[in-house]
Amino acid sequence: MHIGILGGGLSGVSLQYFLKHHSEILEKENRIGGLCRTFVKNGFYYDIGGHILFSENNNIINFIKKVLGRNINYCQRKNEILFKNKYVKYPFENGIGQLDKKDAYECLLSFLRNDHPKPVNFKEWIYYTFGNGIAERYLIPYNEKIWKNPLEEIGLDWVERVPKPPLEDIVKSAVGIETEGYLHQLHFYYPKEGGIEALIKALQKKDSSVTTGFEVKKIQRRGQDWIVSDGNSEKQFDKLVLTIPVKEAVKYISKIPKKVLDAVNALRHNSVRIILMGVNNESLLNRTALYIPDRNIVAHRICYTGYFSKNMVPKGYSSLIAEVTTHAGHPLYNISPSHLTQRVIHELDKRSIINKRDIICTDVKDIEYAYVIHDLNHKRNTDIIKKFFASIGVELLGRFAEFEYINMDEVINRSRKMADRLNTLR
Repeated sequence: MHIGILGGGLSGVSLQYFLKHHSEILEKENRIGGLCRTFVKNGFYYDIGGHILFSENNNIINFIKKVLGRNINYCQRKNEILFKNKYVKYPFENGIGQLDKKDAYECLLSFLRNDHPKPVNFKEWIYYTFGNGIAERYLIPYNEKIWKNPLEEIGLDWVERVPKPPLEDIVKSAVGIETEGYLHQLHFYYPKEGGIEALIKALQKKDSSVTTGFEVKKIQRRGQDWIVSDGNSEKQFDKLVLTIPVKEAVKYISKIPKKVLDAVNALRHNSVRIILMGVNNESLLNRTALYIPDRNIVAHRICYTGYFSKNMVPKGYSSLIAEVTTHAGHPLYNISPSHLTQRVIHELDKRSIINKRDIICTDVKDIEYAYVIHDLNHKRNTDIIKKFFASIGVELLGRFAEFEYINMDEVINRSRKMADRLNTLR
């Protein structure tokens, strides 16, 4: 069996790694990696966001450790939240004791006396789970920044990603007893060299078949085979797996039912703009990430790349990347890279997060497909889409093919499961 894999991101590369059948990856860009690419500017390495390797699935973590071999760092999370110009422990509920007494009191009391009704959307879920204090001081403003959509329009089929804090942790935090939340990501792994793209390179076998610079223009059935064309050449496969965004894939397939197209067009996603700042000293090596609920700062999160690995920055230097989400039609979507960079630098310098006089290098990367938005109609629409592709014998795999907000560990897990299934076919 000859399997065609459209898209060379983590999903496609992982699937090819596990497949026993012959397969070929077709990738639009000039190199594989997708959201797991690492870029370099003047010796400063940076990823598309704060990629870290963690999982509650020990089999996946052991697999990642095996694949990376010696090229791996073991790190402890040092995240913080910027709240009222104060650095508060992450997650927010574990830093209540660091707040002003009035804020701490209201966060604790509203968590204990929480009479919000059972939720039907994400905003209601935040109130229902955390109470007014934590919701209004951190979770609502932060999530409004990252999603750029009304939280009342976001559903609940993904909220298991936001762990519910135990009562004991909230009380401990409020009275000043050190406690840790989100234990599944308290420790994480990251490549020593090469950034997160090192994982992609480690997964790519020497004899793997990969064609880059192949932009799909047409997908069609010819007898029992699938034909994929870039307008100049054709590739022929027995089986087809799409890891490219399903919103793009439907453009290349004819005779798709209107109901399916309507479902695809209704899907929502956010783009991300990554702004690199390299500085001429080691001042940005002391934390992993900074979360910013302040609506007057466009970046929702900052990641300090040199903390993940000192090989990400030149010796004696350090850097950060600021993440700004947006989408078509939003004011931040079309602002020029230079103006966006100037704005972010000004906002971070004003709050002493960075000293603009220290900056010696900047860069911007714009990523169209970054975050899946699980709106209220998400499951209904994705069910329609998945049923259609199953009916024509095409597999969907990965964050934007399946249109689910899944992390790298789950991407690898699903890739392995699909390969196990496909490997039984003849």
